[in-house]
Amino acid sequence: MECRDQDRIMAYLTGKYDPSSIILYGSYADGTNNLNSDFDALVISNSHEKCHDTSFVSGVMLDVFVYPKAYFHNKIDGSEFDQIADGKIVYDPAGEGAKLMEAVRAYVRDRQSKGAASVVDDIRWCQKMLERTLRDDAEGMYRWHWLLVDSLEIYCNAVGQPYKGPKKALIWMQEQQPRAYELYYAALSRLTQENLAAWVAYLSDLRSADH
Repeated sequence: MECRDQDRIMAYLTGKYDPSSIILYGSYADGTNNLNSDFDALVISNSHEKCHDTSFVSGVMLDVFVYPKAYFHNKIDGSEFDQIADGKIVYDPAGEGAKLMEAVRAYVRDRQSKGAASVVDDIRWCQKMLERTLRDDAEGMYRWHWLLVDSLEIYCNAVGQPYKGPKKALIWMQEQQPRAYELYYAALSRLTQENLAAWVAYLSDLRSADH
């Protein structure tokens, strides 16, 4: 997105929502955006009610969540805002966005610490789920897909890599852990018991190597 397009989006947000803070996150925050990317942002508003804006501005689809300032007067639920942990503050004259990001990052650090402590149980869950995928019925296939989805975050916890959603996790895995990426991609793209078992075995070996 060109600078003038971002300027138009910012003008739209500031004109419509009376912001106290605007936090940009996702692909536009880290520079990986392309022509199909949404503009992800969180707006803390001085006067607007809570809403979700999916308008198009300068041909870019917004995915903007607006919250009234009063929403943050009490303790926040970090899980509601963990997507902004790696965000970028683009407007924050009173420092309210910085305060929110600090609280969210503390929540994410705490969650990662707890996640690391439960990795052994999580991998045992993967092994159990693998056995249940052998059922030749709809429940077995459901568990197959459940295992594939949840095991990505379990893998990240096992190797001490903060899980920041599938997009970032897969990019990191492909660049830094090519063997893991190869096995996970095979399990995703070719739905065979052999590929799924190979991926779960790889996860199991990670924990064996640590103990």
